[in-house]
Amino acid sequence: MIASVVFVITVGILALGWTYWRLRKWKHYQLSADLNGPRDFPLIGSAHLFFGKSTAEQFRCILDISKTYRSPCRIWLGPKLFVFIDNADDLQTVLNASQCLEKADVYRFFQCETGLFSAPAKIWKVHRKHLSPCFNAKILASFVSIFNAKSAILVEQLEQLHVNRAKLFNVYEYIAKCTLDMVCATTLGTNMHLQNEQGDEYIAAIERASELLNHRLYKVWLHPEWIYRFTSYYKVQQQCYATAYKMSRRVLALKSVELSEIRNRSTAPAAKVDKTEPTDAYRKPQIYIDQLFRLAKETDVFDERAIRDEIDTIILGGNETSALTLSHVVLMLAIHQDVQQRVYDEMVTTLGTTFDEVENEHLSQLTYMEMVLKETMRLFPVGPIIARQCTEDLKISNTTIPSGVTVVLGIFNVQRSEEHWGPAANTFDPDNFLPERHAHRHPYCFLPFSAGPRNCIGYKYGLMSMKVMLCHLLAAYTFSTDLTMDQLALKLDITLKIANKHMVRIVPR
Repeated sequence: MIASVVFVITVGILALGWTYWRLRKWKHYQLSADLNGPRDFPLIGSAHLFFGKSTAEQFRCILDISKTYRSPCRIWLGPKLFVFIDNADDLQTVLNASQCLEKADVYRFFQCETGLFSAPAKIWKVHRKHLSPCFNAKILASFVSIFNAKSAILVEQLEQLHVNRAKLFNVYEYIAKCTLDMVCATTLGTNMHLQNEQGDEYIAAIERASELLNHRLYKVWLHPEWIYRFTSYYKVQQQCYATAYKMSRRVLALKSVELSEIRNRSTAPAAKVDKTEPTDAYRKPQIYIDQLFRLAKETDVFDERAIRDEIDTIILGGNETSALTLSHVVLMLAIHQDVQQRVYDEMVTTLGTTFDEVENEHLSQLTYMEMVLKETMRLFPVGPIIARQCTEDLKISNTTIPSGVTVVLGIFNVQRSEEHWGPAANTFDPDNFLPERHAHRHPYCFLPFSAGPRNCIGYKYGLMSMKVMLCHLLAAYTFSTDLTMDQLALKLDITLKIANKHMVRIVPR
């Protein structure tokens, strides 16, 4: 008798829960019926389209869906509705809407919950306000000496291993370690000497972690954290993160006294902070971790976890994005010899044929180089797809997106759209960024650093570091390759990568 009653009550609770869930999702079903999209099935939605496919095939599948079904279109992954848009007007609406400041739920997979990249909007707003001054022009200028020193090591590494050898090599492996060395020096203030085997270990860990994150994304049954923790993937991912965060943890351990002060500040009177800026304040690099500790002492915003997550965010985000982009650039220059010569000629005009260091004032004069960087980021955006969570109903051009729906933004598509970039939209042409050409384009058809209030905080840092590295590389070497544009195969491991890699050869100038 008691068992029967318990059974009835349990069934009743489940039925009520199911009814409540359906009512909450009613607007989602209405929207799903209004939009076109691939066929979906109970429980898995359209996730079957991605099963058993390589990362290159998965990316092609996303592109095929977006071409088959006009924006906005919909796709179900398990019980979650995703709306895909690649219309520039809609992208502008979403990226600037207060209803879409939250990152999509899957961003929690990165495990930097209070870092700018994936923090909830209420945390992000406060952190962004305090951290933006840490990326002002004077602070960035103070890093140029570090960029020069690390770039010089990169040039030496390539000379020892690859000069005048006919065999192609993957230049990304070296650029990634150089950018990591730069980011750690400017973020942690410690010379880690990472352009060696230790750097290889870190880069391999990040690449493996990216593969696991991508793997989890399409297997919807692995989304719940309590399920994922029982899998072997979780154990491998934790090992990768332990390797990736080893350097920052080491430096934080050296600052244990300062961390202790931050932990205990709630019981101690606030210290008076001298905010007078010395006249020579920016002569030496303004290290990011020092800026964070200063903010922790001046405000009640940054606790130990926030400091750790912001450091990890900068190291992870700043390294791979710049490394991939510059590797794409080097490959483009190796394929397009005429463009490589134009960049070199501009360097000679600006810096001379022999230079020891690139000066900060030189960077703004390298206008054609910047056009090359932008054109590469247009064709190969590191973040080809980003996603936001709709927290309130949002009207876009052809529909209203209800609260709770994930909006997927097709950066790759809009940056290769013939509507904005003409019939040669898939062709590499730096002249696309001549002022007279670019002035009349939609402001949201080029989004390599996202846009709106939640854009990338470090985009100027990235451009500066890449310009300095490229100056050193092109001053020392001429790059060539056997690859052609039509041979390049793209894959998506969270970031956009070239499956056949950045294979080049070098000869001294």
